[in-house]
Amino acid sequence: MKIKPLVLILCGGRSLRLWPISEYKSKNFLDIFGISPLEITIKRFLKITPKENIFLVANKKEKRFLQKIRLIKKQNIFFEPESRNTAAAVLLSLQHLKKYSQKPLIIAPIDHLIQREEEFYKSIYKSLEVAANGWICTFGIKPLEPTSDFGYIQVEKKMVRGSYTVKRFIEKPSISKAAKLIRNGNCFYNSGIFCACVGTLLGEYENNYPYYSDFCRNFKGKTKALYKKIKDIPFDKAIMEKSSRVKLIKGNFSWKDFGAWLSIYEVLPKDKSGNAIKGKAFVHKSKNSFIYLDDSTKKVLAMGLEDIFFIDTKNYTFLAGRSALSDLKATLKEFKNSK
Repeated sequence: MKIKPLVLILCGGRSLRLWPISEYKSKNFLDIFGISPLEITIKRFLKITPKENIFLVANKKEKRFLQKIRLIKKQNIFFEPESRNTAAAVLLSLQHLKKYSQKPLIIAPIDHLIQREEEFYKSIYKSLEVAANGWICTFGIKPLEPTSDFGYIQVEKKMVRGSYTVKRFIEKPSISKAAKLIRNGNCFYNSGIFCACVGTLLGEYENNYPYYSDFCRNFKGKTKALYKKIKDIPFDKAIMEKSSRVKLIKGNFSWKDFGAWLSIYEVLPKDKSGNAIKGKAFVHKSKNSFIYLDDSTKKVLAMGLEDIFFIDTKNYTFLAGRSALSDLKATLKEFKNSK
């Protein structure tokens, strides 16, 4: 009989790489695909575990919207008082899940498009076996090309019993460094999906996370005050990079992170010239461009574009060349501080 794991879906990201629509809605509720990424993710895991085992952790600001989702039990949604990145979000959730200390937990973000799902589930079941022996598993994706959009994981070259020992994590390297990593042959894209028993994770937090004791003391009380003083740290840096109990499972499934405009463009259908269009836009002598209109009544005529991204919303318009998209988060800070 196959194990029915617990699943924690991370819903609290600020979606800065999807600005300007992130000013109005989070990537949880994007309507680009006809069904929200959150619903896609929940349904993916409902194929291997019942709804009672699926939990969400999200920002309190989205409480009204999240509690309308019928695919999940309302009591299975954990709300953070504010965003402090994934290390805090996971630990807050683990405080709720302490009673399941022996059970395996899958941690997954919502901004992934996964195809060849049978291969995905094979990787999940392999990770459950490895996690039962006290390891934290991460899923590595074979790199197709060098990119600075993803983190990388370097492993020992020899696989042992279906998993690799992790040597180090590399956070979003330059294109040249990414190319070198790929040439070495023992690096994977970091999928951002993890699997471990609840007790294993709590033990690693106790050993590595400086705010662990504060969380335990304030879990049912002053979490708002606690969140104001903790640092904004991702789960990878707080736990995965420090732990000696990390294994990598190679994922043979098709994986795409669509938390950025370029990734969304890549998965959307395109015309014969490579243009992806969402809204009422007419393009003339243009290629490999993306037009997104948030207003269904607005009409756009685009001429002579190449590798241009045009995102139009009520109060903001974002216009960028494809090669500049990776600078969006950094440039956005300057933009918001400008007059």
